[in-house]
Amino acid sequence: MTGLVEALIASGWLSRDDKGSKSFAVLPLGADVLPLLIEAARQRMETQARLKTSKTKASSDPRPLWADVLDEAMRCEAKLTLGWPECEARPLERWLGPRLMWWPSGLPEGRKVAWVSSRLCRAIDERPDWFAVLRSATAKLDPQRDLLLTTSGTTVDRFLERAAILFGLRRLRVHLDERRTLVDWLTRLRHQLWRSGLAQESTEPDAARSDVFVSPLSACENTPTGLAPVACWPSHYPDLPETSSSAKANEPPGQARWGDDSLPLSDRVLIAAADQVFALQVRPNGNLHRLLRARLSDSAWPPASVWLALGEALVSADVAAELQSLGAVGWWLFVEHVSNVLASPQGTGTLETCPTLTDLPWADGEYFVHWTRRRDGPWPDQSEEDFIDDLLLRREAGSHSAFVTLSRIAQQRRLIASSNGIRGGVAVVSFSANTLDELAGQRTFRAHRGRWDCEAYGLCVRRDWLLALGAKPVIYGDDDRWSCLSNSERPFFQLQGTRARRGAKLLDWSQEAEWRVPHDLDLTDAAHDDVVLFVPTEAEARQLAAISPWPILAMPDARSSVEPRSVRGS
Repeated sequence: MTGLVEALIASGWLSRDDKGSKSFAVLPLGADVLPLLIEAARQRMETQARLKTSKTKASSDPRPLWADVLDEAMRCEAKLTLGWPECEARPLERWLGPRLMWWPSGLPEGRKVAWVSSRLCRAIDERPDWFAVLRSATAKLDPQRDLLLTTSGTTVDRFLERAAILFGLRRLRVHLDERRTLVDWLTRLRHQLWRSGLAQESTEPDAARSDVFVSPLSACENTPTGLAPVACWPSHYPDLPETSSSAKANEPPGQARWGDDSLPLSDRVLIAAADQVFALQVRPNGNLHRLLRARLSDSAWPPASVWLALGEALVSADVAAELQSLGAVGWWLFVEHVSNVLASPQGTGTLETCPTLTDLPWADGEYFVHWTRRRDGPWPDQSEEDFIDDLLLRREAGSHSAFVTLSRIAQQRRLIASSNGIRGGVAVVSFSANTLDELAGQRTFRAHRGRWDCEAYGLCVRRDWLLALGAKPVIYGDDDRWSCLSNSERPFFQLQGTRARRGAKLLDWSQEAEWRVPHDLDLTDAAHDDVVLFVPTEAEARQLAAISPWPILAMPDARSSVEPRSVRGS
C-alpha cells in the first residue's frame, strides 16, 4: 500500500475496503486522482446499499453524499493532481518533492511567468529602477497568453497581485502549507468540500484569478528528515539519485537540490514551475542565485527562459555574466529621470513665500521638538493599494522620505497620532523637551525598529501652545509603576529601561525627555510664530517655504544626520 493511499484513507477520502485503491499505484505524474476518488465513493455507496436489510428505513437525510460533493467539484473543473501537470518533462519532483495539488477551478491555460527578487530594503520607494523593470516587463505581457505565477512569502508577491489588476493580466496564485502533515492537509480539504456541498451554492469562478493549493510532503516510515522517499508514491515515479559524498564535494558552490531545506519552498515553486522567469534582483550566492543556476544548468527547461534585469543594484555584472554563460538573457532598461516635486531638491530656484531662519526664535526650554522620519509603507490616510499604485506607476506621491513627510505635515496642517511602541495601544503625538543640538548628539540607530531614532527633519513647537492643547510629560518607570497608573495616565507611560535586542546593554529612555499629546494634533490654529520647521539644507528650506505657513530653519550642521552611518549589526 503506497503512502498516498494510506494518507487518503487516514483523512477519510478512501476506505480501506475500497477495491480501486490499487489503481493509484499506476497513475502517471500530473494525473488527476479525483475521478478515481469519485468512483471509489460510488462503489462504497452501492456496497452499503446492498448490505441494508429490508427492515432498514431509507435515509431521509437531505445532505449530499460524499460522491455527489466530489462530482460537483469536478463539474466546476476542480482537480487533485499528483504533482504539477503539464510539467512532466521537467524534474519538478527533484525541486518540490512528491506533493498533491488541489486546483479548485481547474488548470489555467497559458504561459506561466514568474518574477523573482532578493529581499528589498525597507525604503522601497527609493528603488525606482526595480519598479521600472517590474512595470515595463509586466506591461509587455499578453493578457490572453500569459499567466502571472505568484506565491505568498516572496518579495514580489504583494506587487504582482496589484500589477495584474492594473495591467489586466490573469494570475495563478500558489498556496503553500508546510505546517501540517499530508493527512491533516487532506482532512482540511475534505471538510472544506463538505461545507461547500452543504451550502448547496456555487460561486462563479474569477476568470482573472486561479489558485493551486500545494500539499505538504508525504511523511513515510523510516524517513527521519520528513522528506518523502520515492517509494511512498507510485512505483514508476522517477528515481531521485542518491548523492554520494564525493559527488557533493564536486558540486559547484551553492548548488541547489530539492531536498535542501535551506532553500525556501516558495522560491523553488516559482523557479521550477514557471515557463519564463524574470529576475529583478539577485544577491550573489543567495537562494535565488543558487536556484537560477540549477535551472539553467538543467536541459529540461527551455533555453533563454530566464531573463535578468541588468544593473549593479539589480543583477550585478558578475552574477549576470555567470548566469548568461548558462543561457540566461540579459535585459537592460534605460530609466529616464522623473523629478518629484516633493523629493529633496537638487536645485536652488524654488519660490520662497515664508522666511528661512538661521537660528530658532526661542530660548532653550521654550519649545518642544518633533522629528519626522521616512515612512516605509502607506501613509496613515492611504490604503495599501494606493501605496503600491504610486510605486508601480511612479506617481509623484511615491516618495516617502523624511522631507516628504515634513512636506505633508506643512500641507495638511496636522500631525497624525500613532500607537507604535505605546503600551496600551493609545495613539499619541510625541515631542522631546531636549534642544535640537542635544537630540542631534543623541542620535542612535534602533536595530529593533530598523531606523534611526532622530532625523534631520522635523518641527519645533512653542511650549506654551502645546501645553494649552493637553501636552504632558511622559511618566518613566517599570511594570509596577504602570499597574499603579489610572487609565487617563497610562497613555503617558514609558518603560524607563529596556534591554537592547543584541546584547545586555540597558537603554535609558528617560534621556529622550518625551512629552505626548494623546490625539492628532491640529496645526490649523497655530500662529506664524508657534511653529518652526527645520531641514538640513538651505535648498530644502527654500523649497519648503513655498508651501509652509511657518518659517523654516536650515541646519547645515545636521547634514551628517541625513546620511546613514555604518552600524554594526544593522
